[in-house]
Parts: sequence; structure tokens; C-alpha cells
Amino acid sequence: MQDYHLLMRLAHVFNTLARFSRQLRELYQQLGVRGAIAFIRSSCAAPWLDPARIRVLLAEPFLLQLE
Repeated sequence: MQDYHLLMRLAHVFNTLARFSRQLRELYQQLGVRGAIAFIRSSCAAPWLDPARIRVLLAEPFLLQLE
């Protein structure tokens, strides 16, 4: 039960960051919270992501702007 509680707290943090980030605001407005999470999950698991491109993007510094 303790691990489940920690995972739920982490999920809450990620959800809060995503909801208040400027880059994801339109996605949440169009799809809603559950729809946006389902879209992100299916996008990360999808075969159309190019691993080489993702490595390049992950090597660059990431800027998350919160309002």
C-alpha cells in the first residue's frame, strides 16, 4: 500500500505540472485531462516515434514554463 501511495503522489505531481505548463495547455483544453493522458501514453508507446530523433531531443536542455 505504501508504494501505491507514493505512485499516486507522483502521478499527482506530473498531472499538476502538465496542467499548468504552457506547452500542454491547448492539449488539455481540447481533450480534457483523461484524454490528454491517454494521448500522451499512446504517443509514447507508438511505433511511429523515431528513437534517433528522441535521443537528440532528450540531449538538448528542456525548458518547462509554468504560469
